[in-house]
Amino acid sequence: MAASSSSAIASLTEQVRVIKVGDPFSPDTYQGPQVSNTQFERIMGYIASGQKDGATVHLGSKQIGREGYFIKPIIFILSQVVEQANDTSYRLAALVFTEDIDRAIRIAHTFEAGTAWINCSNQAEISMPFRGFMQSGIGRDLSEYGLENYMNVKAVQVNNGLQL
Repeated sequence: MAASSSSAIASLTEQVRVIKVGDPFSPDTYQGPQVSNTQFERIMGYIASGQKDGATVHLGSKQIGREGYFIKPIIFILSQVVEQANDTSYRLAALVFTEDIDRAIRIAHTFEAGTAWINCSNQAEISMPFRGFMQSGIGRDLSEYGLENYMNVKAVQVNNGLQL
């Protein structure tokens, strides 16, 4: 692993390590529980599948506590991450962390996800649409695209003097 990759992973690790997982109504919580046992088991299955396919879990991947569906944030290190990420039914967002912005943009475009963040996560810009692909959401939020869910476009044409 190159030195810049090592430093990027170390920086990402420190940022992920301090993520507060807990009560979603608490203002200092960044990540709440999974919505159901089914979703929790699905994610744990993805983690196991990734490990079986050769991914290295760098950080996280375990259940937090014995109650609820809380999962520690995960950092996988793997060479075929895009292929495996695109082979899921849930494609809300993709995150790319690297010092090589050109490479990050190329990789971000290969993810079949509704949103791709580069060197950040969960940062919303109101002028950009937010949505998931596949089974990760219906419609869009934010931007003018978000208004489409609330509008029905109708065309009315008036004959203004042309004799038929």
